[in-house]
Amino acid sequence: MALPARLTAALGQHPEDLTEDDLQRAVDNQIPEGADLDWKKDFYQGTDAGKKELAKDVSAMANTAGGLVVVGVDDGKKDHAHELAPFEPVQGRGEEWIRAVLANWIQPVVPHVGVRFLRSARHGGKIYWLITVPASTQAPHAVAAPGNDYSFRVHVRHGTTTRTLAESEIAQRYRDRFQAASDDVDRLHHVADAGFRHLDDYLAEQFSDGRIRAAVYPGWASLTAVPTVRGNYPLTTQRERNAAFDRFHGLAGRGVIASMQPAGPALVGRRQLRFEGVPTGQLHQDGSYHAAQPLNLREDRRDPDGPYTLYQHGLELDLVAQIQAAAAWAAETGATGDMLLAAALHGFSDRIASVRLAVSEDAFIHGPASLLAPTPARTTADLTAIATDKREAVIVAYTLVSDLLADMGAHEPAVLTAQGDLKVERLNSGWRHRLTGWE
Repeated sequence: MALPARLTAALGQHPEDLTEDDLQRAVDNQIPEGADLDWKKDFYQGTDAGKKELAKDVSAMANTAGGLVVVGVDDGKKDHAHELAPFEPVQGRGEEWIRAVLANWIQPVVPHVGVRFLRSARHGGKIYWLITVPASTQAPHAVAAPGNDYSFRVHVRHGTTTRTLAESEIAQRYRDRFQAASDDVDRLHHVADAGFRHLDDYLAEQFSDGRIRAAVYPGWASLTAVPTVRGNYPLTTQRERNAAFDRFHGLAGRGVIASMQPAGPALVGRRQLRFEGVPTGQLHQDGSYHAAQPLNLREDRRDPDGPYTLYQHGLELDLVAQIQAAAAWAAETGATGDMLLAAALHGFSDRIASVRLAVSEDAFIHGPASLLAPTPARTTADLTAIATDKREAVIVAYTLVSDLLADMGAHEPAVLTAQGDLKVERLNSGWRHRLTGWE
């Protein structure tokens, strides 16, 4: 989870990794509260007032810059960590209760809140609660009692305190949210257009025998991804680009198949690094991503002058690997929030103006000739979920592939499921051998 960098610098650990010793050092060093850090001595009461206070603290941080609420450290009314104050666990008010309060008292729900308790080694049986709150792309978040949509308040952190926004400020926050969503879509189009130009230039180059690359690789599938909360990765110098390339090469090798590992060298680009070959792509310093791979096409032996055959297995597994690589790069840059994704099919030869779909290389029945999907398929997904759970990547790929295949007359993906599973039994031994990290 991406949180304000000041927190990690001040606490000496990422907030999700804090220990009781770290909290004691915060007390010893008198680490001050701020817009992104709130020390609380007492746990929230089970009354409506206590629930409202919890919702207010979390929503205010989400509406500002994100941060950390630590329950069990007394600020001594001095706005800094003053003394450890762990407490006895409260029956019926654990993580499930905290999440239920946040779900019922905040509109819209704040996504990706982290909730964990920390056992005290110094005070047997007592605990601390640590609540991590990312900055939200869905702000402003309002606090209201369940069922009372007509009396709500929007709060933000203001220094060490929380204040309520005026109506005009709330209106501006909504305008900012809608503008951010529009900016994300614009950024997606910009990255996709730049990536396609890069691919088009690469395929226009000639081999030594005079053929252009597009004649050898006439069909490509691309994925564009843009995180809603941008990251920042140093890509200014050749050394930085080389280091980023090596890092991405390793991350891409952890996908469901290793088809997204690029060939070197890392190429120069403005606030990005580029690579060419199979795959061809661009990695942007803000966590955005564009890459393309050749489609799994074969000439039809029964009709050598007819349409190519496009095999679904290759397209589907390659797209899962693409999504995993995109999420891994975005997370590496510090990006978080949701991720906008667009998958597209591209033809660079008149011969693949239409193709025949086949489930696999072993299939004897091919579908009728159909046009490549004419429009990209788009979706939005949770970046952290994709980066940490391969099943989430399969679910996202299923959504995108389903739309692309539907444009071409196919009912559903062949090996991907909407539940995040792979139908491994449908893969021949060659594809099974290529699977990595999938039991």
